[in-house]
Amino acid sequence: MKYPSVDSRDANLIQLCREVARICISEEFQRLNREMIRLYRKSGITDPYLAAFQDALFSLFVETDADYHVKGSAEPFS
Repeated sequence: MKYPSVDSRDANLIQLCREVARICISEEFQRLNREMIRLYRKSGITDPYLAAFQDALFSLFVETDADYHVKGSAEPFS
């Protein structure tokens, strides 16, 4: 599917959204998110569902970004 692009920021944002979506539907994300919710609920965090989602997404996003840079590219997700 093609998206109209106004400039390169749009293309980068579309690619970023694809990467986030790919992470969020992965079994690894789902497992990590469930485990973090369980731990955060026990620890009394104010909004354990939001905190767990953010932390799980951040964790896997950073891991993906690090893997990408190891392959030698200077531009993430391009």
